[in-house]
Amino acid sequence: MRFRSLVNRQNALSADCLSALHKQWLGPQGVFATLGAEIDRLGRQAPILEELLEFTDGARAEAAERAVTFALAQSNRCAAVVNPFSGFSREALCCVVFDDSGVYSLVERYAAYEAMRDSDSDFFIKLIATTRGVVERRIVFRGLLEHFDRLLPVEKNIYPQTYRETQQAHLDREEAMYGPLVLSDSLMVLLHSISAVELMEKVRPTAGSST
Repeated sequence: MRFRSLVNRQNALSADCLSALHKQWLGPQGVFATLGAEIDRLGRQAPILEELLEFTDGARAEAAERAVTFALAQSNRCAAVVNPFSGFSREALCCVVFDDSGVYSLVERYAAYEAMRDSDSDFFIKLIATTRGVVERRIVFRGLLEHFDRLLPVEKNIYPQTYRETQQAHLDREEAMYGPLVLSDSLMVLLHSISAVELMEKVRPTAGSST
């Protein structure tokens, strides 16, 4: 419900507002990039971490500290640690990254953003691995569509307007050549549980398919 509410709020914004929001938070000079650079330069003395002094609840302070430790590790200022948001669903991460209620500190939102980027990167690495040694690209185009459909409006806003239609046309062409791509679950779930090679074996075109 939180994710759907977030999507609805962003859908109500104009394209220009979404573009400004993306630039403000996710752009190369945005809040998260600035936070990472500041911590990289100043470590725990970064002014951006001063908000943590306002936490009076022990559990909240502890949660925020885990995010700080992760951010410091990102800049090699301490030993590597696991991102406290690692393993969260993309939808849950989005709700943290764009939370404006004050529940999460900025450094926690940064850690959630980094977890989201890592999750996306891992998905694309596995998706590209399905192209090794084969000429068909059904899985790749299905994966691009799945990923795009999971993005927030602010993320979709930077894509070309015809992006989804273009990827769907590519998938339609591939399925016309190699047959419909029938999957037991989403590619996000499947590529988390089996290897790219195993997935390719499961969806190998039938002998009668065009090649």
